Amino acid sequence: MKNIYILLTRSQTILSRLIHLATNDTYTHASIAWDDELTTLCSFARRHTSLPLPAGLVREDLCGGYYDLHRYMPCALLRLSVEDETHRLLREQIEAMLSDATRYRYSIAGLLCCRAGRELERDGRCFCSQFVAGMLENCGVAVLPKPPSLMRPEDMLHLPGIQLVHSGRLCDLTHPSLPNVCTGNLSLTPALGIA
Repeated sequence: MKNIYILLTRSQTILSRLIHLATNDTYTHASIAWDDELTTLCSFARRHTSLPLPAGLVREDLCGGYYDLHRYMPCALLRLSVEDETHRLLREQIEAMLSDATRYRYSIAGLLCCRAGRELERDGRCFCSQFVAGMLENCGVAVLPKPPSLMRPEDMLHLPGIQLVHSGRLCDLTHPSLPNVCTGNLSLTPALGIA
């Protein structure tokens, strides 16, 4: 058995504030990783730290870029334990997408349709939670309560088999002896008592 992680956050960007205002959800962004150190974290998000656009499929760095500038944002780290083959399939699908990342763009229209309760699937275009949910569904990791294009970050909290590993500030997602998540030695196993 191996682990897949979903990181939920809510930043202070204009888009995040608008989503929070419209939904009152605690979390407005979802990312996925397939390693315990979260070095493989990726999602559909801004390509440049200081600019909201262009946006698309990106690797996210907890120790740099946007997260490093916003360490105090609320977050929840979720874990799903999966069979080795399922884990491999998810990793390979995401790595294949990342190898051609410029092909993928953020779907603002999809985000608006999600809020309106209308499905919208467009090739090469996703919003963050649609991407995460789609990967979970495509690889057989989870049975979703609704189509990926209608999944919001908050919905990830209620997936079957999900385990809440951490809830609080992003900077507290560390070993108790480390000052913050950007120490270069993020390790969830000793920090959070993960067996």
